[in-house]
Amino acid sequence: MPFADLLTLELAAAAAIGLVAATVSGFAGFGLNLLMTPVLALLFAPVEAVPIVAAMGLASTARMLGGTWRWIDRREVAILGGVSVLAVPAGAWVLVHAPPDAMRRAIAAVVIVFTLVMLAGWRYRGPRNAATHAVVGLAAGFLNAGVGIGGPPVVLYQLARAGDAIVARANLVGFFSLLSVATMAVFAVGGVMDAAAVARSAVLLPFVLAGTWIGMRGFDAGGARLWRRVALAFLLCVSALMVALG
Repeated sequence: MPFADLLTLELAAAAAIGLVAATVSGFAGFGLNLLMTPVLALLFAPVEAVPIVAAMGLASTARMLGGTWRWIDRREVAILGGVSVLAVPAGAWVLVHAPPDAMRRAIAAVVIVFTLVMLAGWRYRGPRNAATHAVVGLAAGFLNAGVGIGGPPVVLYQLARAGDAIVARANLVGFFSLLSVATMAVFAVGGVMDAAAVARSAVLLPFVLAGTWIGMRGFDAGGARLWRRVALAFLLCVSALMVALG
């Protein structure tokens, strides 16, 4: 794709939302896909938007991984990430074959339901073992490849770690790093990550990396006690955005 063809209002809007989403993600450990996917699905077709968001998610989490590595619960993340990979091909098949309008509605539904659940204060209070890790991982893998938003099941699961915000944030970074690699590999093999998606991703990358850096600095300065408040405020903004976009 010629560079001149990339310079559109749609891509400029995508860059702005990428900067904001990456800033939130850099602080909270999640949020980039949740905010970027519905907006990019309106700017581009969902099958074009989801691979771009997946690439940006990989770049953002890779940037954060070094600073969170020592806090990760490696056993839990290994199970979550390993099982999620099994569901990625099924999600990618749905992305490619479902009608664009249906995919946009599905993306909006995932965001709105997740936002309402979080704002209602619901938290998972069940057991935490290999079986629950596997169920959450499968759901996240399918949603990530299918609608570009794999975060909700894992975020709810990690927020259940009362008083353990640093580990929860680190686990989210570790998990999304594994899931993003698997999703990108499936997209590349299946031809979903085409030349246009690569070119657009290259343009958006500096904005996402800049936002990630800003968010990471904010987390270091603000401390772990603020992370849940930031997450809930962000989700409220997402909900309002989805209503505004109709």
